[in-house]
Amino acid sequence: MARIAWKEDAIISIETREGIFALAQMLKSPYLLIYDCFRENNDFTDVDLSETPMLFCRAVTRQFLKSGNVQKQNLKGIKHENLPNRWINPTAEARKITVWEGTPNEKELIVIGEGGKLIEEDIYRSGMQEAKVIMPSIPFSDDETIDKHELTNISIYPEFNERLYLCYKFGKNVDPYKDLVFNRPISTEYERYIEIISS
Repeated sequence: MARIAWKEDAIISIETREGIFALAQMLKSPYLLIYDCFRENNDFTDVDLSETPMLFCRAVTRQFLKSGNVQKQNLKGIKHENLPNRWINPTAEARKITVWEGTPNEKELIVIGEGGKLIEEDIYRSGMQEAKVIMPSIPFSDDETIDKHELTNISIYPEFNERLYLCYKFGKNVDPYKDLVFNRPISTEYERYIEIISS
């Protein structure tokens, strides 16, 4: 498969699990805008991006583009005025946690971060910038803030692909890693995701 080069505003499809594809737009490297548009085949020719909701934005590694099934689509990217500029920056410490304790699915893994702060950062601003801190410590009970903002973590293959599959499966934006960072209950539907990040 031909390697995909980063080109701002290019539209790509991402195979999440076999046969399930997500649609995305390349923003300023390394950020992807993920559309709320999933298909059970790799045909997006009938999609009108101006009518397609944005699911979330996330930074990804070059390894993600190189390792996964990512293909250019013959669609013209559009300019978005409402891109996010607030993000959750998790704390830096590594910690060991156990999910599904006392069940046959019990799994121990290392997670970076326990909670975090809300920061403001423009992905299109050039040069070094110091993020403005909006909320120094997000309360673990503040579901609205947690659910509305993405982590500053950079995603990799195949972790990100599995997250996209879970968004397709649940019909909404889900982020298992953010649930781990904020000590939320972990659905057993995340089992494959947990396997990926703990291996």
